[in-house]
Amino acid sequence: MKKGLKIFALGILVIILFTIDFPLKESTLYGRYANTNYQNPTCCVEAPHEPDTLILFRDGHFESKFYGKGRFEVSKGFETRIKLHYISNGVPASGNTYFSNQLFEKTKIILNADLNHVYTKID
Repeated sequence: MKKGLKIFALGILVIILFTIDFPLKESTLYGRYANTNYQNPTCCVEAPHEPDTLILFRDGHFESKFYGKGRFEVSKGFETRIKLHYISNGVPASGNTYFSNQLFEKTKIILNADLNHVYTKID
């Protein structure tokens, strides 16, 4: 009985380790992210549904073909969130989402979790 309980507990621990998001380090956060799974049906207009690269710079600015140039804020808590501030059709706009940083996976910025529409870190 005790052996079965230990195996069960170990299995739960392994599942947790492979499904939680780990905190992001500064070196992990900045860099280039490629838009992936963008070919899914358009679910939201604030996400690019075409090839795009988002570059996060250490000074708090970003560049992207879709969003243009703007600035971003990162807040760390239970999950690491990112808020993009940019101009859309001449009007200030913003997008608010979060990072995924799971074990043995590349860092991602989630655009639509259900459709796995994300920016995946490429360098």
